[in-house]
Amino acid sequence: MTSGLRRAHKYIWLLLTITIPVFLFFSIKNLDFSSSNSTVSIHHKEVKQARIKFAENDLIKLSLYKNSVEVILKSTLKNSSSTVYTTDSNGNKKRVIGQITASGIYTFHIKKLPKGLLLYDAIKDKTITKLLF
Repeated sequence: MTSGLRRAHKYIWLLLTITIPVFLFFSIKNLDFSSSNSTVSIHHKEVKQARIKFAENDLIKLSLYKNSVEVILKSTLKNSSSTVYTTDSNGNKKRVIGQITASGIYTFHIKKLPKGLLLYDAIKDKTITKLLF
């Protein structure tokens, strides 16, 4: 390596060590990491309240409580990025409450009772299933 190449190599690496953290900062500054309102607990040990509403289809079972929604996924989904949304009375998606990955029991804490729930794949832009209460 000649002296010119060594000098260029040094400045390029110095520039990269400064710019990469700056780009990382700007790429993650708008992400919401503090979404403690939509926590998922697989092992739910709280005392259950009285169930308000219940809905079921061949893919999921939904139980609606005063402050939470319990989603029981009967089998693993083919979609890797399934998101659970609340819906309005027309069935349009309203607000994200969490994600579902594998089969199991998911509990999402909510502030307001939804009219229904929608399981949606954002990557394929496709509705997986929709249940209205």
